[in-house]
Amino acid sequence: QVREDVVEKMQTVWLIDWNNPENNHFAIAEEVTVQGDVNRKRPDIVMYVNGIALGMIELKRSTVSVSEGIRQNISNQRKDFIERFFSTVQLLFAGNDTEGLRHGVIGTPEQFYLQWKEESDIENPLDRAITQMCSKSRFLELIHDFIVFHAGIKKTCRTNQFFGVKAAQDHVTNREGGIIWHS
Repeated sequence: QVREDVVEKMQTVWLIDWNNPENNHFAIAEEVTVQGDVNRKRPDIVMYVNGIALGMIELKRSTVSVSEGIRQNISNQRKDFIERFFSTVQLLFAGNDTEGLRHGVIGTPEQFYLQWKEESDIENPLDRAITQMCSKSRFLELIHDFIVFHAGIKKTCRTNQFFGVKAAQDHVTNREGGIIWHS
């Protein structure tokens, strides 16, 4: 809520156009230097929407495990590193050319980083996952509609949950019933 002038009524200003992804300005920056309270860090890729850092990718050589990138994301969130930089970041990624890409949100422990599993003609697992998760519309949809707080813990969806919700939305739109079975 903002007002143009002291005598004006408050207006809601949306920093992101969630309904029309193409109306936003998307930018990617490589090796952004971020100065923390004590240490300086340099994330490999920061994804910006309208100048707001919403995503971060740590990339590793194919001979280095994705786990190293995940641990780097986790340690970067510590108070003695660049914790404040993560105030707007919603999705964290770590990947390499052989293992593909894993994703999580702020505070996700290493064992809960997820792999996106969606069929594609793209053979390289890293390219496939980045293409599927980081397209403008999918990226914003994941942030807006598929990040939740459960018992105070921030979480995001698994691939099957994403497509289950999408199918359920189609059924509701068509006034059809159905069951989502989680085993």
